[in-house]
Amino acid sequence: MGAPKFNSYQSNQSSQKKYPHIESHLNEENYIQEEMLLRELTTQKSEDGESLWLLSYSDMMTLLFGFFVLLMSFSKIDIEAFEKVKKETTTLFGGEYQKPFQQMKTELKDKVALSGLNDKAVFDELEKGLTITFRGSVFFESGSAELKPEAIEMLKQVIPIVKRQNSKFNVVVEGHTDDNPISSDKFPSNWELSSHRASAVLRLFEENGFEKKHLRAIGFADTLPVLPNRDDSNQAIAENQSQNRRIVLKLVRATTK
Repeated sequence: MGAPKFNSYQSNQSSQKKYPHIESHLNEENYIQEEMLLRELTTQKSEDGESLWLLSYSDMMTLLFGFFVLLMSFSKIDIEAFEKVKKETTTLFGGEYQKPFQQMKTELKDKVALSGLNDKAVFDELEKGLTITFRGSVFFESGSAELKPEAIEMLKQVIPIVKRQNSKFNVVVEGHTDDNPISSDKFPSNWELSSHRASAVLRLFEENGFEKKHLRAIGFADTLPVLPNRDDSNQAIAENQSQNRRIVLKLVRATTK
């Protein structure tokens, strides 16, 4: 009995195995085929080119969008700061900035002009709204807090325009007097007179459906004159006093959350 003989083919194949840890050539061939298929699938370009990364990118952007929406829901918007940024940005790019209440101002001016009181009303713009100052004896007789009929008619034309913005604007009515002292059972001083005048105007807004939380009435008496009531010799300046007797209507944009 001689030494065992080995098949030369098997010996050569065994020495040429690429993956010695695999038991047979058949299993090795299957392994190689699967490996090649896997490489082909993982390196194959999509029909849209290199767009697979967009899937991850779009997911990230969706999450970021949701995150900022959540932040906005808890934030308090500073309307004044927002309008300043909007104005500066528009000016920077050569545009024409228009405040959000510009249309309301135009309509109010038209209604006041139709009442023949345009020369008695002064419109001033604020960062957060609009101010209308009615000077002289437009609304009241001297020493009285009863609205004149022509003032009531004019306010009835103005109020519907403001009412369309009811939820966006607070209405503040200021009463101002000159420095002539007053003393009566009804008005012991100019404080009471100015407060009653502001309240009389404000009641018209309330009677026309305005919510109380959007209304304010303030009496300033003679503490905030726009012109000096008296000259250096303490003599009354009638024209200036007439300008200081005024009702100021402020439409201030409400703070939103």
